[in-house]
Amino acid sequence: MALAFTGFLVLAGCGSRPATVAELPTVTRVMVIPVAPIKKLHTENKGIPLGVLWQSIADRVKGSEFNERMESVRKDMGPKMTAALVAQLNAQGYQAQALEGVSRPAASPDNIDYGLLPTSEPVLHVYFNEVGMSSARFSTDYVPRVNLSAYLMTAKDGDTVYSETIYYGADASGDSSGSVPANARDRWGSFGELVAQPQAVARSYDDAVTALATRIAKNIRANTAPPR
Repeated sequence: MALAFTGFLVLAGCGSRPATVAELPTVTRVMVIPVAPIKKLHTENKGIPLGVLWQSIADRVKGSEFNERMESVRKDMGPKMTAALVAQLNAQGYQAQALEGVSRPAASPDNIDYGLLPTSEPVLHVYFNEVGMSSARFSTDYVPRVNLSAYLMTAKDGDTVYSETIYYGADASGDSSGSVPANARDRWGSFGELVAQPQAVARSYDDAVTALATRIAKNIRANTAPPR
């Protein structure tokens, strides 16, 4: 009986031990692969009633014309995101800079051979998945949609340190590591109002870039240990 009780105490003691917490990797320097602009902006209105084909076609034509007017904004989003990532990573205490000399195919600029990157430091690869304006099915308002993926990996062996897809604006669901609500002012009540304010739309994309870069830098800080 005494032996059985002693065995119970040993088992109970083992069961009460705290679980081992995985040690976070230490990252000091981050080389940011220059972010490529998305190939095309998309303006979407899911609120058009079914069967109203003429309205759908008209809005698609207008949306295409509007996206062409925003072409310079589209091209600038890559360099702006690169600069914002470097700034926000530095603000989090990393030594961050843009990585020069990255070889990338013209037809698919984010299809990068990481083994050929000219660095031995951890690298951050961020790329846009969707960029544009969206009006939800039960809303007349247009809001920005900027979705992207981020990967931080070691250049030496390609091990992933951090990876996440983050949704900004139209596809965001609350405020979390992978979801960022759009700025409340960045909302347009109709398509006509949207196309009449290209400067405000351009500013809304700048807001998205800053917010996403800030979130990525904070997420990386949460997933890495400070230098010893």
